[in-house]
Amino acid sequence: MATAREPATGWTVELDDTPGRRQAQEEFVLHHPDGTDERITLHDYARVYDVPGLYEEVVQHRLECASPATVAGALVEAAEAEGRPVGELRAFDLGAGNGVVGEELRDRGVTVVAGADGIPEARDAAHRDRPGLYRHYLVGERLDVDQVTRLVHEEGLTALVAAGAVGEGHVPVDALAQLWEAFPPGSFLALTLAGGEADHDITDVEAMIEATAGSAHPSHTLVRRRFRHRLSMAGNELSYLVLVAVKR
Repeated sequence: MATAREPATGWTVELDDTPGRRQAQEEFVLHHPDGTDERITLHDYARVYDVPGLYEEVVQHRLECASPATVAGALVEAAEAEGRPVGELRAFDLGAGNGVVGEELRDRGVTVVAGADGIPEARDAAHRDRPGLYRHYLVGERLDVDQVTRLVHEEGLTALVAAGAVGEGHVPVDALAQLWEAFPPGSFLALTLAGGEADHDITDVEAMIEATAGSAHPSHTLVRRRFRHRLSMAGNELSYLVLVAVKR
């Protein structure tokens, strides 16, 4: 086990640094102030979000997750390259969790309008931890495309952002394609994706973008580079890809 750290809340966290585990298998122990211990799987988001500050302590602080800041920074970079004022961007945060990505976007001047996640606990945690960040927050494993389309049109959304939410058992690429179709020309798609260059999630997303080449409004990749997503609990670096495309 990695050393426990005492946050301001009174509980402590001890990471299980057993080597060889996949991200979905990683666990930690939450030491409660009353002396009881609770073993939690990192991807048990319903439980993690239920404890205020726990997600930030484990993922952002202890594991040094860079995806939220990286995807927000890449979106701003792409907008500036296109000559678009960042303040005009209106974002839909897919896989929003408790609002860590949305907060990074807002801090860079992007107007965050909507969030979405597969579980109601994420929505509840976002409203609890970052009240007022999201005007709309949708819940569902696979979103209603008609509902998203109406939201895009009514709210003038121009950026679809997903940090670690596509693939890896989360939002399938075909569902992402349907959501992206709802966004108007001039919109940006900003993602972080797990895996190596040949990983099917990355190749599927890039194939999705390439498939728009013959359409009236093709998508073009503006930013594509690898970065250190975070550390594993065993201390290894996990590499992701950040990708931003614009719809012409």
